[in-house]
Amino acid sequence: MITDKIGIIPNEKKDPRFENTKNLMKFLSGKNTDICIGENYRRHFSGFAVTYAPEDELYKACGLLFVLGGDGTMLKAAAKASEGDIPLIGINLGRIGFMSEIECDELYLLENLFSGEYEIKSRMMLDVGIIKAGGRIDAGTALNDAVVSKGALAKLVEIELARDGTKIAGYMADGVIAATPTGSTAYSMSAGGPIIDPEIECFCVTPICPHSLTVNRPLIFAGDSRLEITNRNISSDAYLAIDGQTPVKLEENDIVSIKKSKFAAKLVSIKKRGFFDVVRAKFACERNDITKNRET
Repeated sequence: MITDKIGIIPNEKKDPRFENTKNLMKFLSGKNTDICIGENYRRHFSGFAVTYAPEDELYKACGLLFVLGGDGTMLKAAAKASEGDIPLIGINLGRIGFMSEIECDELYLLENLFSGEYEIKSRMMLDVGIIKAGGRIDAGTALNDAVVSKGALAKLVEIELARDGTKIAGYMADGVIAATPTGSTAYSMSAGGPIIDPEIECFCVTPICPHSLTVNRPLIFAGDSRLEITNRNISSDAYLAIDGQTPVKLEENDIVSIKKSKFAAKLVSIKKRGFFDVVRAKFACERNDITKNRET
């Protein structure tokens, strides 16, 4: 059972007094489960019956991980949890939280976990590497996207896109985004890319502000494709960022290699809703926030 040993990944930035974390612990304390949390949080939860361990151990030993925060927190956790095939359930403390399953005031819905009324949904991930003159360097695993973009200066980057060794297009643009279906509701969507059902295994490549009258459309490739994004820049900088993490500078003719990962993120679903139900609800929430901001 995934509920036999449950790990919790708190978010001190978005939950500074750990009130939401403690509410979760109170709910779980009445269940027949072992609650685990990182040992660096020991002084915050002295009144709770929990097991403390190095945080990395939680990603190996637990049957389920609760992640408190927003999509950024989920992305960081997914990269680690996927290697141990450990499912995640997100509690949204952010603004939109596409990847979170419940809001912080919906803890009562977690009863479904203990009654067996849940699904574990698999989300495709990407292996990203950088091919240099000296060989290939593993850059990381992405659940959302890999982005090749310009530096701080207002200069375009020159990028070449190939699939399985065949050139597809060249761009003069602010950059390009290679996104999974999960990432299609993130940066790629903001840049004009399509929203893709995560049950479809594919890549979406979306140019960012391309300086072109023709090659400016998002492209979708089959999930077994190998994409290569080559930096053809001479006079300006280009960078690679994976799931919004610290960017890595690319040299001229460096190739960013992208393929489907052998790992997959496992997300727990306890609400009886489909992907587009989530999209519709999150967009409605965003519209409400915009309306409130205008009124104030």
